[in-house]
Amino acid sequence: MYSYTFRQWLSFFYLYCIFGWCFESAYVSLKQLRPVNRGFLKGPWLPLYGSGAILVLWMTLPFQNSPVEVYVVGLVGATVLEYFTGEAMVRLFKVRYWDYSNQHFQYKGHICLSSSIAWGFLSIAMVYGIQPQVERFVFWMNQEFVSVATFLITVCMVYDFSGAFREAMDLRHMLEQAEQLMAELEQRAAEKKRLLEAASTFAKEAVSEKLADTKEALAERLPSVETPDPGQLKEKVLERLEKEMAQLEDRQEQLKERITSGASWFLTHNPGSRFMNAGIDRSTEIRERILKRKNTKSS
Repeated sequence: MYSYTFRQWLSFFYLYCIFGWCFESAYVSLKQLRPVNRGFLKGPWLPLYGSGAILVLWMTLPFQNSPVEVYVVGLVGATVLEYFTGEAMVRLFKVRYWDYSNQHFQYKGHICLSSSIAWGFLSIAMVYGIQPQVERFVFWMNQEFVSVATFLITVCMVYDFSGAFREAMDLRHMLEQAEQLMAELEQRAAEKKRLLEAASTFAKEAVSEKLADTKEALAERLPSVETPDPGQLKEKVLERLEKEMAQLEDRQEQLKERITSGASWFLTHNPGSRFMNAGIDRSTEIRERILKRKNTKSS
């Protein structure tokens, strides 16, 4: 097994982060036919690639004399990392950065057989082809320069990550608010439906007759008491519900606009990602709003 210092491991991590960003951005840019700065962060690095590369190297280098073992260990290690990273992103940020749901032999959309097979071959390429070149490059550079460079990149990446994390948590909070508003709207709609069903069940004549009898009986004891008209009561309740629903819909629309503004950069730079709200994909609606806003500005 290769023996590396902490600084060298850190250098490898940053290089693979940058390589991953170059690969992802180039691939997505070609698919989208426009430049795309890919990733969760705004800088030219993708920590998932760096973490994956370091994990694969750490697990496979002890088996470097056996390509078969390198393949199997790399496949398993990268697949486990991919699954837990995807699951953590959904739970923490309510975001799917990738989705294999349309692939065969997939699990929860986080991992799939074809991706795992590719990870195995990539592990072989990394151990026998890429890593020796990366190692040679890091060893060739002036070590003082490496120390300064890794320190500066660390500062920049920490700053970048803290900002991205804060924005992602703000979006999560807005998605949770949208979920609560949706539940309130559904509750008000159910109340309105029950009221209308009750009004249609009891005929107005029967209700009026019953109220008339009650009014007559009460009039003997309390002459000043007037029985309210059932139609007016229904109208008042409906009016109150309509007003509350209108207020909730206004709040929901304002929240959607805030979510659209906050998610614009993220969805634009991560075309395959999705925002999950109460288990439902809300990304299509947000993307449509972003496109509509762009068209409005350009016209």
